Amino acid sequence: MSQILAPRQNRNEILLFQDLYFVKKVSALKTAVKEAVCSICENGLEDGVSITAKTIREKTRFFCQYHLPVDF
Repeated sequence: MSQILAPRQNRNEILLFQDLYFVKKVSALKTAVKEAVCSICENGLEDGVSITAKTIREKTRFFCQYHLPVDF
């Protein structure tokens, strides 16, 4: 709820507006989505394997439970 005092054009009267509801402008959201699959065998969650993300040389790589590097 908001209130606004607004002077009229003849400057002798003041209007009071209350119970105003301001609608927030909807902004467009741009996204890019890719399915997470193993970088080696390309199996994903729909194949019944778990997927783990690991950063290697500043890039994110995905590995399944069978191809996860040992030093993780």
